[in-house]
Amino acid sequence: MAGEWIPYDVCLPQKPEVLELVDATGLENALVCGRLQALWGWASLNSSDGTARISVRLLSKVCGGDEAFWYAVQDVGWLSIGADGATVAIPGWDLRFSKAAKSRALATVRHQVDKLGGATRPERGRTAPPAGAQGARERRDRGDRNSSSSPGEAAHGGEESPASWDALRKVWAAGSGRPWKLPAPPEKAADRLAESGWFAKALAAIEALPRCKYFRDPVTLPQLVAPGFVDKVLGGQFDNAREQASGRYSRPDDRPPPQEWGKEDKERLEATRRRVLGQIADDVRVNGGGT
Repeated sequence: MAGEWIPYDVCLPQKPEVLELVDATGLENALVCGRLQALWGWASLNSSDGTARISVRLLSKVCGGDEAFWYAVQDVGWLSIGADGATVAIPGWDLRFSKAAKSRALATVRHQVDKLGGATRPERGRTAPPAGAQGARERRDRGDRNSSSSPGEAAHGGEESPASWDALRKVWAAGSGRPWKLPAPPEKAADRLAESGWFAKALAAIEALPRCKYFRDPVTLPQLVAPGFVDKVLGGQFDNAREQASGRYSRPDDRPPPQEWGKEDKERLEATRRRVLGQIADDVRVNGGGT
């Protein structure tokens, strides 16, 4: 329908999943991103929950590529193809492309505009927002309407309310993360709470943590408030389980297997051993002759 849209990350071409698809398929980055956008756009028009009855063969005709390409998309965790090949599903649909997710995105944009207080240049054909008491009332009304999408945010100028830490702590305590028992917030929490729109994204990220198979231990609150962590959770970068060290994604601290000594190394070691034994024998003779 007219006006339909999907959210798009400007960092999509640099995401690990896209780079893996480029490496696996040999296609150009722009072509991979274009087919992914075609998939998400088609799904937003033809599915309410990210699942659709469409074969991989027909999906290839609608969104481009061949069946091998879409199975590669499944390998990186961005598509789920039914066992019979007749249905497809998009993981993380509720957090990314559903109506609720897009409402949150719009609320964030409105929040950022309200926080500017009309300081930006008005668009052509539109009048600038009213100044003074009338403008303040309108901004306050908009904040009231959006309060349900951004819990803990005050309607006064779009700033975070002092209760945001308390609200964040309560939501965190009810989630799957490691419990935070200290009364004070962790380091960096104040910086994150001061960021426009971060609070709403953090609440969505806490809800998404149970599906993050990457972590072997429960996520901690200091991790949540680290710069960029919430965006990575919502972007699906932690959805897949961490590969074992024996796979192609070995951890940086893995050590290579022991190597067999070469012939020259063995000869040098034997020469050193004979030299040291000779020195010991000389010392014994010298010391023994003096006693």
